[in-house]
Amino acid sequence: MTGLKYKLIRQYMAILLSRLILQLFLIATLAFDFPIFPQSLEVIGKLANIIGKAEVVRSGKTLPAEKNMPIFETDDLITYDKTAIKIEFNDGSNLMAFQDAKIKISEYRIKAKGKDSSDLKSAIEVIKGKVRFFVKPQEDAKVDAKYKTSNSVMGIRGTSGFIDTSSVGNTQIIITTGTVEVTSLADPTKSVVVPANKYTEVIENRPPTQPKTAPPMIINRLNAEATMVDPNFKESEKPAPKPEGAPKKKEENPSSGSNDGKPPSSEKKQVFNTDGTSTVVSTNNSLNDVLVSQGNQQLRPSNITDFEPIKNTLKEVSSISDQINRQINTIIDTSAGFEKTKNITVNVNSPSQ
Repeated sequence: MTGLKYKLIRQYMAILLSRLILQLFLIATLAFDFPIFPQSLEVIGKLANIIGKAEVVRSGKTLPAEKNMPIFETDDLITYDKTAIKIEFNDGSNLMAFQDAKIKISEYRIKAKGKDSSDLKSAIEVIKGKVRFFVKPQEDAKVDAKYKTSNSVMGIRGTSGFIDTSSVGNTQIIITTGTVEVTSLADPTKSVVVPANKYTEVIENRPPTQPKTAPPMIINRLNAEATMVDPNFKESEKPAPKPEGAPKKKEENPSSGSNDGKPPSSEKKQVFNTDGTSTVVSTNNSLNDVLVSQGNQQLRPSNITDFEPIKNTLKEVSSISDQINRQINTIIDTSAGFEKTKNITVNVNSPSQ
């Protein structure tokens, strides 16, 4: 009987001890806030720089942003007033977010293909605010990078530019290098291709506007903001020099009249001469040769020192201008003489009436 009693006591003590250990573990978990680093996801980049206060939302947990902090796929990043951050991705691309912005990294998959190239598939959502993006060009790899806003989506390859969603329902996209295809989410059939130094807008559910030239003052101001985050961002985004022995693209000699058997480029337009005839002019020397062979002798100078065609044209314009001035003076003199004759006739005949 006594042995049974001790056995029950030992079982009861074991239960109490296990409960105590479990409670201590729970207390330790609540007391210490361990950073959340998803073990199933790889690090896709880092916070290269931070100005002011910013936060990273990871797996539902809000963490204070710190310089050199690793960034994972599916992270959200939030900036506040007078804040800016720069993310450097492992493939060489980067993203800057300025004040009062929120971005979501929905997908970022990097697959190395060689020493200096990687396949990239990414999707980043600009929920609010203004960002600057740079997607590193990849010569021998596939790049499928997309940026999304509330009403538009952009397909980006080897391009840099700015996206501004500060106004609700309005997205502005300014491209500084490369080209970007901008599509309306409301109507995916409506899209425009925006080249460098151009911009487009997507207002509410309307299609993107036709690209227009971005004012240099605006581009300079945006680049100045980016310089505050990274003073050397332009240098860091330049293509790396090719190793010695790598094949180089053949450069064409602009002063050469031949084009290696290729058809000349269509750098031509039709202008009207001073005598009323029209002439095809060109700045492409190989095209000039073709035009001369077709009988078009009046061309633009083929080199920087050949100003004779321009001088002759200016002389013709000056001569025609003199002729027009003489004709105008003749008309004025004739009109004045007519008025004078008319007045004399009236005065002579008046006394006889």
